[in-house]
Amino acid sequence: MDTIGTGAVRNAPPGPASQRGLTLVELMVALMLFVIVITAIYQTFNFQQEAYMQTESKVNMVQEARAAQFFLARDIKMAGYDPTTFARTGFDQAEAGALSFSMDIAGDGNPAGVEISRFALTSNTGTYEDGLCPTNMDCRLSREWCANAADCGGMQPLAEGVEAIEFCYIIGNLRATTAPTEFERGRITSVIVSLLMRQSYLSRGHENTNVYIPASANEELTPIFIGDRPDAWGPFNDPYRRKLVIFEVKARNMSMNPYMDF
Repeated sequence: MDTIGTGAVRNAPPGPASQRGLTLVELMVALMLFVIVITAIYQTFNFQQEAYMQTESKVNMVQEARAAQFFLARDIKMAGYDPTTFARTGFDQAEAGALSFSMDIAGDGNPAGVEISRFALTSNTGTYEDGLCPTNMDCRLSREWCANAADCGGMQPLAEGVEAIEFCYIIGNLRATTAPTEFERGRITSVIVSLLMRQSYLSRGHENTNVYIPASANEELTPIFIGDRPDAWGPFNDPYRRKLVIFEVKARNMSMNPYMDF
């Protein structure tokens, strides 16, 4: 403050503009910029998270398919193993969605002591021998191992995320069928397995309209088919991505019998 000779007091001049507070307009602009930056950061994070979840789900689906293929191939190759030719081993059940077969791993030739392997589609509520998982259910490929016909351990999960499975049986290296007769079961030389895998993580904005053709419905894979060809799988019209895996396993022990008439 400045003092004048008369004793009057004069107010000091106002400070520079830089010392004044922000106006309401400036606050609104700053807030808007802050919201834009935060939104961009969130969208980038959300996009990266979505991509990560999709990739992880796809990797898990492929790993589950490989596990299913490994166990199916390993066991089917041993179907009918009977080194003594006295155990009478082979395919006991051969259906489109389930199969079981026996093998004489011990090699003692005792028909009552042969080991049995069984595969089917299961969920927490049941077993589906038609090979089709009900809508809105999570299914898996399961296997039951029996040390003998009276000593079975129940169905144990092998691969998660299996929505459908089909076993197509090749009879005498030529004809194909999903429903072999008892006579034909003894002449199965290979099994074509069709697995429809489903990701556990749904894809936002995606609608699965694909149609998946199993081996029995594919005329190129099974040109000579016995019976009516089944329908294809799909479209499902849902946000889940899927993968169809088809592979053939030779039942090498079934075709080793030199006296078998094909």
